[in-house]
Amino acid sequence: MTAIANCTQRIAITGASGFIGQALCKALLERGDGVYALGRSPTGTAQALLGSLGRALPEHCVVADYQQLPALDPTAVINLAGENIAAGRWTARRKRDLLASRLDTSKRISEAIAQHWSAVDTVISASAIGYYGDAGETALAENAPQGRDFAADLCQRWEAAIPEFEGRRRLITRFGVVLGDGGALAKMRLPFSLGLGSQFGNGQHWQAYIHRDDAVAALLFLLDCEALSGTFNLVCPEPIRNRDFTRALARSLNRPAFFRLPRAAAKLVFGEMAEVLYASQRVLPKALLESGFRFHYPTVPQALQAALNNASRANSA
Repeated sequence: MTAIANCTQRIAITGASGFIGQALCKALLERGDGVYALGRSPTGTAQALLGSLGRALPEHCVVADYQQLPALDPTAVINLAGENIAAGRWTARRKRDLLASRLDTSKRISEAIAQHWSAVDTVISASAIGYYGDAGETALAENAPQGRDFAADLCQRWEAAIPEFEGRRRLITRFGVVLGDGGALAKMRLPFSLGLGSQFGNGQHWQAYIHRDDAVAALLFLLDCEALSGTFNLVCPEPIRNRDFTRALARSLNRPAFFRLPRAAAKLVFGEMAEVLYASQRVLPKALLESGFRFHYPTVPQALQAALNNASRANSA
C-alpha cells in the first residue's frame, strides 16, 4: 500500500467508482487533495477513475479495497457507497442487498475511524431524501420527520450506521435525484427521445433534483467549512412537480410527452419500488442555503438543461 505524501488533506471516498464518486474524486484531485479511492474492486475503481479523468491516475490518488483500510491515513472520509435503490424490483433479497451495501461499508468505515484513523476530523456520509417518505404538499427541511416506508427506513438505518465520534465532525447529506451525464438521466433520456416519455399519474407530486456539479460543490463546501455539522439536504432550492419535470425534459429533447403511467400499472412493472416514483417530496436545502452555499443551477430546468448539454458534448466528443 502506497501512502499519500505532501497532501495536507487526504480524503477516503467510498463508492469512488459511482456516479457522484467519480466526479468528486476528479474535483478533489484537480485541486491538489490526496484521494484514497475505495471500492470492492480496485481494478474496477481504477478503470472508472481513468475514464473520468481522461489520464493516468496521479501520485496523490491511491486506489484500495476495504481490506486495506487499516493501512490508510486519511484526514477526512466521504462515504458514498450504496447500491442504486431504483435499479430493480424490491424483492426480499433485493432489500437485503440494498441494506447490506450501505451498512456493511459504513460499519467498516466506523471501525477504521475508531481503531486506526486518528487523523480523521471530518466524516461525511450519504443518505437520500427517501428518508422523508411521501409527504404530499409539505415543505421538507432537514428537521422534517422520517417517513414510514421501506426507503425511509433504509435511509434512517444508513444514517445511524455512522455514529458520532468525539472531537470529529459528522455530516449527513440527503441527496435528491442527481442530474448529469449518466445516472438517472441516462435512463430517462432514451424513452423521452423516442417520444415515449410519460409523467407518473397526474404528475402533481413534488420531486427534488440537483445537478451533479452542484452536488460535488456542496460536498467540497461541507468538507472545507469546519464550523458545519449535522444534516444537509442536497437538492435544488426550487423543487418541481413531476408534470413540469416531464414537460421540461420532453421540451429540451424536442419531443412530445403525451403519456401518463398510472400507479397501478407501475406497481405491476416495478412492484413496491414504484412507490418511490410517486412519492411527493417537496424537499428544500434550508441548512445548505443558511450556511452560505450558492447553487450554480438553482432550478431544476436549469440543472436539467445543463446536464443534457453535458451529455450531448460527451456523445459528440
